[in-house]
Amino acid sequence: MPRTMRLMLAVLGLALMSASLQAKDLAGQVKKAVEKSTLDQPGTKPFHLKAAFAPSQERDAGTNRVGEIEFWWKSPTQWRREVRSPEFHQTLIVDGNRQWQKNDGNYFPDWLRELATAIVRPVPLSADVLAKRVKSAEVLHLMGQTNINWDPVTEFGGEQENGKGYLSMMDSTGLLFYTGGPGFGGLYHDFKDFHGRKIAKTVAAGYIEVTAKITLLEDLGATPGGFFNATASGGDARPIDTVVLSEKELRKNLLPGKAFVWPALNDGPFEGVVWTEVVLDRTGKIREMFPPVADNPGVKDAAAEGFRAMQFQPFLRDGIPVQATGRISVLFRTVRPAGMEPFDSAKAYFERGRKASFLAAGASAPYHLHAEFEMGTKDGVQTGRYEDTWINSTEWRREAWFGSSHLVKSQSGDKHYVLAEGAESNLLRLVMHLLEPIPAEDTMTESDWRIRRDSVGGVKTILVFRGPVGPNGELEPGKSQGYWFDEDGHLVKSYKAGFEIRPSDEEDYGGVQVAKRIDVLKDGKLGMRITIEQIAPSDPAAAKNFRLKGHEWQRDFTDEVR
Repeated sequence: MPRTMRLMLAVLGLALMSASLQAKDLAGQVKKAVEKSTLDQPGTKPFHLKAAFAPSQERDAGTNRVGEIEFWWKSPTQWRREVRSPEFHQTLIVDGNRQWQKNDGNYFPDWLRELATAIVRPVPLSADVLAKRVKSAEVLHLMGQTNINWDPVTEFGGEQENGKGYLSMMDSTGLLFYTGGPGFGGLYHDFKDFHGRKIAKTVAAGYIEVTAKITLLEDLGATPGGFFNATASGGDARPIDTVVLSEKELRKNLLPGKAFVWPALNDGPFEGVVWTEVVLDRTGKIREMFPPVADNPGVKDAAAEGFRAMQFQPFLRDGIPVQATGRISVLFRTVRPAGMEPFDSAKAYFERGRKASFLAAGASAPYHLHAEFEMGTKDGVQTGRYEDTWINSTEWRREAWFGSSHLVKSQSGDKHYVLAEGAESNLLRLVMHLLEPIPAEDTMTESDWRIRRDSVGGVKTILVFRGPVGPNGELEPGKSQGYWFDEDGHLVKSYKAGFEIRPSDEEDYGGVQVAKRIDVLKDGKLGMRITIEQIAPSDPAAAKNFRLKGHEWQRDFTDEVR
């Protein structure tokens, strides 16, 4: 093995997996972060606020999404707001249960409503609802942030409370970074103090992102008589209100229309779901639409055309037409163009490759595998070791050592465990990933992958890949990912995050072609070599060592099968 071998340790920061351990009092931390950054709540000193907004990106300058938002706020039940833009101007007064509106324009753009809300109320959920959402949420600690995602629930009546939502906090400050859910969302920067609150002076929102900058935040001074009078004359007889609906509620008013027309596609999947979010005005016409999200990106343009053609009856609340926003989805079904070579799905190639090449997927009897790996460091070539004890798909233990670092990953029944010790534990995670590099089926989206024929060292292969390619069809370094399988389904080569992984010296073990050597290259140079030293039957009694008390782990945010 060349003594000049080096592996760029900086590249070992692959996002292979991240712990998703919840803080002891995460709900309390979230509540504190939201309260710190919310102006519209009890206890806030009365304020006067002005903000100017414009598109965040120069490319969106022609959207005409410019203007001002101004608040005069005495309490959560008594305040006044004006929003001004070239296409819409609204004055809104809230006084207890009464509301007064004067609108210049028949449609209140939802991106503008969302932005105006985000400035003073980043998370428009009650404290009790928010606490329940956080306690049942997925949590990821990554790059100095705590990211929290919760799924829809059903125990509450309001769709805004029920919907899928998310928020992120900066660990260094405990303040909000971004939030989102049905009818709300924002990105927050430039926090300044206002009577003990930490208020973001820069707030961005919308899928065509608009940024509002607070130009004035001061104590509320004297206001004219009747300034907060919600019973004054001159208001609109039919105020504009916006409701957030579930898809089931949205479909109740969907009128019969033309069928969607799907194009023939070169790559699958050929059946799936495509969805979007729409905003309807008070006549039921679609006025805003989120770019469609599809299981196959190739149908997005056709889906957008079909969604735009949808028509709805007006939605009513207490007999009064309201604006409505919600998600709607359709199923698509298409085929390959005539004459195209048929391929299996990416998932099918991955599953076949796992069973053909990796003992953990294809073994028919318990085994114990011992391997060593060599890599270059500043102190020369150093050696680590790896062991895999497998009883069945739910009883196994993987273990690796390098210097003073140690990593254990195991499963016992439905419980997963991870024990990581030492500064090089991320390197050991990488070693385990290199030994079984094919992504798990439940973490991949079929539409991301393309399939074509290729060859590796004269061997005819099927290449399953995603990401950009060069002019000659080569995968783009660091941006693309690919897996080459021979005609029997064995993994011949893989490429991910700039690493090329080449298994060789295959040997049959119980019907599985196990690579006895795995070379890992970076920029064409050998950086690591993994050598399988021994495979032998395993004693089922070894399963007693698979439970690692105090190191339970929930399998989230990783594309590894084990």
